Amino acid sequence: MSMLIDGNRLFQIRSSNSTGKGFVRCAYRIMGDLVAFFVEDSGCGIPKDKIPTIFDRFTKLNTFAQGSGLGLAICKMLVEKMDGSIGVQSEENEGSIFKFTIPYQEIVIETDINDMENNDIKENISAGRTILVAEDVESNFLLLKAIIGKTYNLLHAWNGKEAVELYEKSQPDLILMDIKMPEMDGLEATRIIRQSSQEIPIIALTAFAFDDDRVKALGAGCNDYLTKPLSAVLLKQTIAKYLV
Repeated sequence: MSMLIDGNRLFQIRSSNSTGKGFVRCAYRIMGDLVAFFVEDSGCGIPKDKIPTIFDRFTKLNTFAQGSGLGLAICKMLVEKMDGSIGVQSEENEGSIFKFTIPYQEIVIETDINDMENNDIKENISAGRTILVAEDVESNFLLLKAIIGKTYNLLHAWNGKEAVELYEKSQPDLILMDIKMPEMDGLEATRIIRQSSQEIPIIALTAFAFDDDRVKALGAGCNDYLTKPLSAVLLKQTIAKYLV
């Protein structure tokens, strides 16, 4: 099945469903001019009185769990931006089944070899430069390292405060700035760095996909904005754009 869709966003929607134990199953079915995706888990389920608000921002069923309560709200926003709809069937203590549908139309994908070669040339030109990665989650940094670590020299800051200190000490060529970090967030770190330099490219990395979050990042001084989970191709293209 081929679809003209942002695969990164589709993966982001699917990844928002998780359970500490048991299973998560994914499936899809073509239904006329729609494709329906199903994500089933064996988690704790959702109380009936909570279902009407489960897709609202900052809604958390477990206040002790990590996260900001934005995951399902982001899913709903992304699905609706693709002209789709999302819902859930759930019984408390018996798990949940999330279903979302989006328009479906068969397409033919053509690959432009010239564009691929141009992207490779840009990446080769910028190879060997130093990138400061401000990221408090180790697994996220390791993913970035796997994607770009062989092309660029990476410095790692665990929070915004360390990012400012490493920037002043090392003068990197570009900064990948996570927004939500302890001690000092990415927005404040960006504002401080901008007091010293207006030239260094700063690319915001965040799980928040709302338009106002993008506006805040750009307003703080970021040059660009990428949402997690990251697309390896888009990440490389964005970095190369600023380092050529």
